[in-house]
Amino acid sequence: MHYKDSKNFLDTPKKILKVNHAGEFGAINIYKSQIFVSKFFMKDLVPMLQEFMSDEQRHLDIFWKEIQQRHGVKCKSYWLCGLGGYVMGFVSALLGRKGIMACTWAVESVVINHLENQLVYLSDNEDVEAYDAVSSILEDEKNHRDIGQASKGATNLLYKSLRSIISLFTEIIIRFGMR
Repeated sequence: MHYKDSKNFLDTPKKILKVNHAGEFGAINIYKSQIFVSKFFMKDLVPMLQEFMSDEQRHLDIFWKEIQQRHGVKCKSYWLCGLGGYVMGFVSALLGRKGIMACTWAVESVVINHLENQLVYLSDNEDVEAYDAVSSILEDEKNHRDIGQASKGATNLLYKSLRSIISLFTEIIIRFGMR
């Protein structure tokens, strides 16, 4: 997605921060539901998923702090991201270890693409604070994606449909939030 100047009352950097904040809430809920299922069937994954969730909580706090400094409010898609994230996480966890990793890879691949495009826009518009907020989470998201890739959930042919659906849902929710 190419980011451009907003044509309505809410400027693009505020939209970016709000959408990213909502996305982090969605990610937290993905991991919450995956942890819930994993406690029964894949206990060895729980520490890694808790670490991922901790990263996402820190990211949520970074974006919320920046939103508050700009006197903003939560994104309209905040609760939709949370609910969608919980469902995505639950379904992917029911599909097992590779389902969890396919979900992680699919979400993070879309998110990383958006974050990188956001950084270009924010740099061009010299919004240092928003740029710093977005850039501060990029390495964590790449790490999550790379772990998903290494686990074969990202490349297993049986999970191609799951990855496609999750990628599409993630892309749609980001675009909806940027409206």
